[in-house]
Amino acid sequence: MERLQSRELVENYELLASVYDDLLQDPEAYALWLKYIKRFTKGKRVLELASGSAVMAKILQDDGYEVIASDISKSMQEAAKRNYDGPYMLIDMTDIKLDERFDLVLCICDSMNYMVDEDILKRAIRCAYDVLDKGGVYIFDMHDVKRLEEFKEMYIEEGIVDDIAYQWTIQSDAIDMTINEHFAFYLQDKVVEEAHTQRVYPKDTVIRILRDIGFKVTCIDDFIKDEKVLFIGEKI
Repeated sequence: MERLQSRELVENYELLASVYDDLLQDPEAYALWLKYIKRFTKGKRVLELASGSAVMAKILQDDGYEVIASDISKSMQEAAKRNYDGPYMLIDMTDIKLDERFDLVLCICDSMNYMVDEDILKRAIRCAYDVLDKGGVYIFDMHDVKRLEEFKEMYIEEGIVDDIAYQWTIQSDAIDMTINEHFAFYLQDKVVEEAHTQRVYPKDTVIRILRDIGFKVTCIDDFIKDEKVLFIGEKI
């Protein structure tokens, strides 16, 4: 009889961090983010939140921006060393404690969707506002609500990345307004699993919160058509 593998549920990005670039990197999206950063940002001082493997931080650094990368995940901070040699801090985007002020606060790859209720989302947006200089901008993308319909039926992807077999599933919950991802990595002696839940917000809700906090808002509905909405908040 085949021996059953033990299963271990780990923290978000504990294992995914090591294969993140191979599995999830999107060069076309990075180019699109850079386009809008250049269009809306006047200065060069950047705080990137949820930097992950710091590919975007490296792109900005190479383009002459002064970047501080950050993430809440120590595993991602370690993984970023492959791509980026600038400052990288461990920061919870809902509790930023920095004296420095920035021209741009950036948060990409739908990381803001990890703010799982409206109060947490407000806290994250307020933190970004507080570390911006006057005239600075907060740029972030979030899932389009159409993604709830896209993943109503479970999406399943299987393959091999960095010699590790994996299964990746995505399914939405229209009642909770969430997108739920599950990763299973089949190692030699065990299965390592990660579960990620993201909350999807109507764009009008996000715009209202941004304005209530004090931002002048630009919304790019078709940033990535039917997938991502881009929000630009200017601190006035």
